[in-house]
Amino acid sequence: MADLLLERLSRGLFIFMRADGEEFRHAVPDLDTVLPSPQRIFLADESATPLIGFPLLRTSAFADLESALDHYLTLEEEAQCAYVTRHSFDSKAYSSAWQACQRRFAQAIENAMVASFGQNFPAVFWLHLSLVLARRLKAIPKRVLRRDLTLGREHGDAIKYRVLFKLLDRLVDLTYDIVQRLASEADKGEEALFPPLLDRMRDNVLILTEDHISPDLTELLSYFRGHLQLDGRAFRQRKKATEEWFHATVAIDPLLGAALPNLLGVEYRPDSPRSPLTYTGCARFISRHPSYDATRLLSPQDVEMWEGLLAKLKEFEVFHAMRRMVVPLEREGENLVSRDRSANTTWVGGPPVLRVSTTTRPYDFMAPLVVDPLVHRFGLVYDISDFSATLMLLGRSEASALEQAFRLMVLFQRRVNQLAASMRLTLEKYLGDGAFFSGRHARNMLSVAVLLQRIYRQAIEDGFPFDRGLRLALNYGQYRMLPLAAASGAGAARYEFFGHGLVELSRMATGKATRDLDEFKTYMIAQGYPEATVNKFFAPLSRRSAELVDRSEESRKFFAYINANRILVNEGIVATEDFISRLQAFDTLYLAKDGGRRYLVVSLETETAGRVQIGIRKLGAAQFKGLGALPMYEIVDVDSWQKVTLREVPGQTLVGALQRLFAAEVSNQGSQSPRNLS
Repeated sequence: MADLLLERLSRGLFIFMRADGEEFRHAVPDLDTVLPSPQRIFLADESATPLIGFPLLRTSAFADLESALDHYLTLEEEAQCAYVTRHSFDSKAYSSAWQACQRRFAQAIENAMVASFGQNFPAVFWLHLSLVLARRLKAIPKRVLRRDLTLGREHGDAIKYRVLFKLLDRLVDLTYDIVQRLASEADKGEEALFPPLLDRMRDNVLILTEDHISPDLTELLSYFRGHLQLDGRAFRQRKKATEEWFHATVAIDPLLGAALPNLLGVEYRPDSPRSPLTYTGCARFISRHPSYDATRLLSPQDVEMWEGLLAKLKEFEVFHAMRRMVVPLEREGENLVSRDRSANTTWVGGPPVLRVSTTTRPYDFMAPLVVDPLVHRFGLVYDISDFSATLMLLGRSEASALEQAFRLMVLFQRRVNQLAASMRLTLEKYLGDGAFFSGRHARNMLSVAVLLQRIYRQAIEDGFPFDRGLRLALNYGQYRMLPLAAASGAGAARYEFFGHGLVELSRMATGKATRDLDEFKTYMIAQGYPEATVNKFFAPLSRRSAELVDRSEESRKFFAYINANRILVNEGIVATEDFISRLQAFDTLYLAKDGGRRYLVVSLETETAGRVQIGIRKLGAAQFKGLGALPMYEIVDVDSWQKVTLREVPGQTLVGALQRLFAAEVSNQGSQSPRNLS
C-alpha cells in the first residue's frame, strides 16, 4: 500500500514540501495507518492508463447527506451571526436541521466503521467530507459581508471558525457515541475504531477550511484573523522581506548558501521558484545570521510561528493531494460515469464525462456494506493431475528426487505467474498444486490458458515429474470478494475470492467425479494395504468405470469430453458458455479437423508468443454436483497439431457458428448416447 501511495503522491505539484517519500513521512509520520490505500480505477474500455484513487458513488442518499449538511451550515451561520449581533433566530428550524444532518451522518459513519475490516473506509469518507466542508466554509466571510457590511468586516472570519468548531464538536461527539457502541459489540478498544484521520483534521483546521493555499499565503488572511488573531498582512510582508534578504545575502555571502545542504539538506538555487523558508528549520537557521534584522524581518516569535505553520501547511498538502484522488461517480443505467473536472486533466470546453469500467466497485457510504462484495470476473483455474499420487511415489524414492521435484514445481509456478502477469491476470490464490487467476479480458484469459499448457508441455520435456496431465478451466461468473483481516503487523486487510464462480471452476478443473475411485485406491495403498488386494477389491467398479471411457478421446495428450453419464472428463482446457460468448467478434473464423472432431479456429495476437491459433468446439451439457447442467466447450492449441487445414467460415458469430457445428455433429451421430444432447 505505502509504495503505491507514495508513488502516486510524488506525482503531485507541491508548494511547501518536496515530493519524496522522506518528506511525506516527515509530514505524516503514521502515513501507512492514517491514510487509505488508493486503487486503480479502469476506464470503460480498460485499455487506457487507469486512474488512481477512490471511486465514490454519488447516490441520491449521499446527495441528501450533503444537502442536509449544507442546510445545517446555513442555519449555523445564521445562529452565529445572531449570537454576535444579539438578535434572535429560529431555534426550532436550527435544531431540526442538525437532527436531519445527524441522522444521515450516523448512518454513513457507522457503515464505514462496520464494513471497513482494516480497509480504512472511514478515512475515505472523511477525506471527501473535508473537501466538501472546505469549499463551503471558505465562502462564509464573503456571505456574512454581503449580509451585513460592518458585521462581515469585524466578525466574518471569526464566524467562519465558530461554525467550523461547532460542527466539528458535534461530529466528534457523534463519532464517539458510535465508537463506544460498536466497541462493546465488536469487543474492540475505542482507540482501534475511532478514525485517526478525524483527529488529524481536528488538530489542523487548514484541512477543513481551505482547498488551495498559494505560496504568498493570500488565502490564509482569514485564518490569521479569525483563528490565530494575528495581522496576516504584516506577517506576509515580513516573510516576503525575509526571503528577499536571504537571496541578497547569499549573493554576497556564499558560505550561507553552501551551509544549507550540509545542515538542512537543502541545495540553494537562485532560480528555484520554491521559497527557501519552506524547508523545515531554514527560518530558524538564517535568523541567527549576523546581518539578520529581526525588527524588519521575521521576529523570533514569527519564526517559531512560521515553523509551526509550515508543518501544518505540509500536512495540508498531503491530505489535499489524497482527497483530490476521490473520483465521484454516478450511475447511468448499468454504466458508471464521472463528471468531476479534477478526474480529467485534459478537460477543455465542457464538463468531462469519463466512463468507468462496470467492474469498478465504488464506495457507497449510505449502504451497509459500503463496497458491494459481488463482482463479475473472468476466472482461470489450473490443476495438475494426480499430483498427490505422484508425490507419494516420489516420497518412496530417494530424498534427492523429491527435492528436485519441488524445485521444478517452483520453477513451473514461477513461469506460470510471469505469463499471467504479462497478460494482466491477477493471482488470487493457490489451490494446492494449482492456482486461481482473475482477469478483466476474455481474450487475455484464453491466451494464457493455451500458453500455460505449452509451459507444462515444455516442463515435461525438461524432466518435470508431475507428468500425468494438466487440467484448466475458464469461466465468467459471479464472485464474492470478502476482506480478510490481516494478522497483527501485517498491514491492511486483503480480499479473498469466494462464491459460485470459484465453485464452478473447481468442479470443471478437479475432475473429482471421475477420480474418486482412484483416490480411494491410492489412499488404501498408502495406508499399507497390498496393491494387488486393493485392485482386486475395486475391480468390479473399475470395469464399470472403464466402460464409460472414450478411448478415441483419451488417445490425445490433452483432451476433454462428456461421458455417457453426462460427466465432464477434463484433461485439457474447458470453458463455460458465458466465457465463450464474451470473446467478442473475430474478423475471421476457420474450420479445422482433428481426427473425427471439428473445431472453429480463431487467431489471437499475444505479446509473449506472437500469433496463437486456438480451436474451440462445443462438448454438450455436463452435469455438476450442486450446479446442475452447464454447456461446456473444449479449447485446444491448434499450433501443436502436426498438420492443419483451415477453411474459412464466412459471416457467422463465434457462438452461432459453434452452435450450428454442434447441432450438425449431433444430427450426424443420431442419439447414440445422452452426452450428445445439449
